[in-house]
Amino acid sequence: MTIRDIMTRALRYIGREDIAADIEDDGEPWGDDGEVVATLLYCVNAVEDELARYYFPLEYTEELSSEDGLFTFDSFSHTPVKIIKVACGGKEISCEVTAEGITADAETAEITYHYAPSKKDIGGESEFGAMGDGNITALGAAAEYCLICGEASLAEVWETRYREAIDCVQSQLGRNAFIPPRRWI
Repeated sequence: MTIRDIMTRALRYIGREDIAADIEDDGEPWGDDGEVVATLLYCVNAVEDELARYYFPLEYTEELSSEDGLFTFDSFSHTPVKIIKVACGGKEISCEVTAEGITADAETAEITYHYAPSKKDIGGESEFGAMGDGNITALGAAAEYCLICGEASLAEVWETRYREAIDCVQSQLGRNAFIPPRRWI
């Protein structure tokens, strides 16, 4: 599912059918409508980041090389959030995570890690578009947008539906409930 599809759903949730129809037809909203789209895009990216960090980790394994045993984070394909395993020749090796990267006694290592999704524009593909009924990101973005706009009661409605959708997908995946970190509202 594309970010455009997610934004169209979220715009309909927040009652902006006019803008939803415009971007659905590949239109470029401007003025106040353009600000709504830009803010909602920010919300979609924030929700994808939250889903990846706290609920549905995105995992990637890649092989990296280093002459001195320091595998810097800027050489990774994605932005790592948590290092799961470092292996060399199929065997797990010990390593140390530093501010610059991972230090290990190997010139080549297969590193498995959870990563944060990259920021996307309206034409990008969602990391979580196919999850559940494809609605989780749109619900979360609608909740976030309403909160930003000061519509607390409407934000609470969409937040509740967003959390229910997360719980539903987690139960389908056979995962236990997860208590997210505290948030200040």
